[in-house]
Amino acid sequence: MKKIKGYRSIFHKNKILGLEFMDLLFLILIYLLVFLFSKNLIFNFGILAAVYFMLRVYKKGKPEHWTSSVIRFLFTPKRYRVDREGDLHE
Repeated sequence: MKKIKGYRSIFHKNKILGLEFMDLLFLILIYLLVFLFSKNLIFNFGILAAVYFMLRVYKKGKPEHWTSSVIRFLFTPKRYRVDREGDLHE
């Protein structure tokens, strides 16, 4: 009987340095902004480390893909049907 190779980590969360992809993009954006305005290397890495640990503490206990869900909710256009407003008063 042939055996099929199974991958155990296929259902795990996709994380890089303990952060999801959207959180990592946020950290890269902070990295670019900090290094754009300041030339002090130690101070810049201190700020990045602080933001990284704040993200880790903030994301603790949150469901996976929480950040991308919030961003999608905030930036999707909300459409309300006009014909449904008349049904409420009748």
